[in-house]
Amino acid sequence: MEFFKNFYSYLVEIVPFFVLAMFVSAFLKAMVKPSLFLKFLSKRRSAPIFTALLGAVSPMCSCSMLPFANFINSYSKGYGPVLAFLITAPTLSPVILLLTYGLFGLDVSIYRLVGSLAYALLVAYAVEYFFKKPPTLQMKIRDSSSKRSAFLEGLREQLPVVKYLLIGIAIASLIKTFTPTWLTASLSKTPLAYPLISLVAVPIYVCSGEDVVLGRAMVDVGFTTGQAITFMLGSSGVCLPTIFALFSFLPRKVVFAYSAGWFMFSILTGLVYDTLFFK
Repeated sequence: MEFFKNFYSYLVEIVPFFVLAMFVSAFLKAMVKPSLFLKFLSKRRSAPIFTALLGAVSPMCSCSMLPFANFINSYSKGYGPVLAFLITAPTLSPVILLLTYGLFGLDVSIYRLVGSLAYALLVAYAVEYFFKKPPTLQMKIRDSSSKRSAFLEGLREQLPVVKYLLIGIAIASLIKTFTPTWLTASLSKTPLAYPLISLVAVPIYVCSGEDVVLGRAMVDVGFTTGQAITFMLGSSGVCLPTIFALFSFLPRKVVFAYSAGWFMFSILTGLVYDTLFFK
């Protein structure tokens, strides 16, 4: 009975934000024209800013973003734009930010937004400097679908996420129901908690939005908010399927830097949050 109570509690908290975010994401998909991509990707200095913001409003997870990341890589002059998109797309979206606000509050939502955008741009411009990309041919694309069909398509694209969200809620409910609070409270007090959480979180696949639910469950059983942030960023940002798929269109050194960067970023972001705000 305790499990079902926890499941219902999470469901009531999450569903309103998720439904609202579905419509916001579908609206954005309907309003953005594909031809605009080429215009902004052709500007080398500002392209990472555009793709970072594009990723922030795209309702994608670390796996569903790959086809579009490949598209960006094909039309951009450097690796920076695709890296910026790969960082913000799975960690920032209307879905994720609204869920984060609903379960953690405004301060964590802003912290996640600002931290992810800053990290995305830092990595993008560093990669632009250290890894030079050979020239590539660009192709023309056409705007073909109507706004109405694009909006409906945007809604349909969100439907598979519902399954993973429910799985995440079920796992979160199990964690809250059966995990001893004394165990997590003792583990959360050691500095090794952050790298251990990141080490576990980075390789696994957690659908965007599901990470927020699991992060909330961690807090409920005794982990700090910063440690939950480490898990949320590490688990949603990258996973083993994503890493292996990136080898198909990015150099190995870029993929390695991207993967190792996620590990360090998730640790530092959680540690800094607890240092500044944890009481």
